[in-house]
Amino acid sequence: MAKLFVDVFLPGSGKTYEFQLDGSILIGQATALIINNIRDAENNTVDIDPGTAVLSDVNQSVRLNAAMTLQAAGVKSGHRLILV
Repeated sequence: MAKLFVDVFLPGSGKTYEFQLDGSILIGQATALIINNIRDAENNTVDIDPGTAVLSDVNQSVRLNAAMTLQAAGVKSGHRLILV
């Protein structure tokens, strides 16, 4: 279980959030976890639909496949992700 430290940028708010994620988690699960944590941090004022949200990796310039794990997709500690 490799821990990954990533920054997640949310263009709608212009904010960046830091996350520690398990590298073996599916990207779809990581996306839902990230959304829930951002909602909690922002007192539910951020409206993101987990069903349509997309996570992309700025370092690799790719959209991440929800069915892959973070490690399999090449996400590494220090990567910057964008949630749209």
